[in-house]
Amino acid sequence: MLKRGITILITAATLLAALVAGVKAEVIRPNMLFVPEGVKGIDASEYQGAIDLATLSDANIEFVYAKATEGASHVDSQFQATCLEAANSRVALGAYHFFSFDSPGTAQAASFVATAARAWNDPVIRSLRPAVDVEWYGDKEQNPPAAEDVRRDLRAFIDAVENACGCKPLIYVGNDMYDRYLKDHFDDCDLWISCRKWPAWVEWPQGEWTIWQYSDVGEVAGAANVAGHVDLNVLNKGLSVEDLLMPQSP
Repeated sequence: MLKRGITILITAATLLAALVAGVKAEVIRPNMLFVPEGVKGIDASEYQGAIDLATLSDANIEFVYAKATEGASHVDSQFQATCLEAANSRVALGAYHFFSFDSPGTAQAASFVATAARAWNDPVIRSLRPAVDVEWYGDKEQNPPAAEDVRRDLRAFIDAVENACGCKPLIYVGNDMYDRYLKDHFDDCDLWISCRKWPAWVEWPQGEWTIWQYSDVGEVAGAANVAGHVDLNVLNKGLSVEDLLMPQSP
């Protein structure tokens, strides 16, 4: 009996180790079993190519965040086409900016506002509040920039965008980036969290969130990258698209 018990424990430990390894390798994604009921959306960029908002709407996708700009000069090649799609769709459209650690925040905001205004100024587009994507790129995780520099430029970006459109942008962030740069410094901004391995209540102990990006390997008719995947998002319980709409045009 003791030998059998030991065998069962070893087997259970082996299975647990395999599960943890599978999650770390992103082969196994337990969070997909715990996605809450709520309003679903996607985020996309030029890597998805053209997206079909009418088809997405038929698949119960209610909102799309489309990349508009990156850094101080790059404009996403697909953003304008997505704006045209949104003008004839029930899907709400938000513009997001990929934040660079290598450019002044004010210069990034100027580029973003000039581009995103295409959506904000169109009265037939249901425009969502803007968002800024703060994540690692290149070798930045191995050589992280100083916290005071990131906070200064991110704050400058947020303030400039708010002055232009009348509302603060959401901040897209993972827990490592949040703990290093945002914690206790950007509580005035709602969060769009990235938790693609474990459920948000496991992977995000920091507190409240507005949008949860729960998968980067989603499959939805109307949008896909070359691998057939798209990022999937859900609003927090009780929130609707109307809660994310911009209060007024700039």
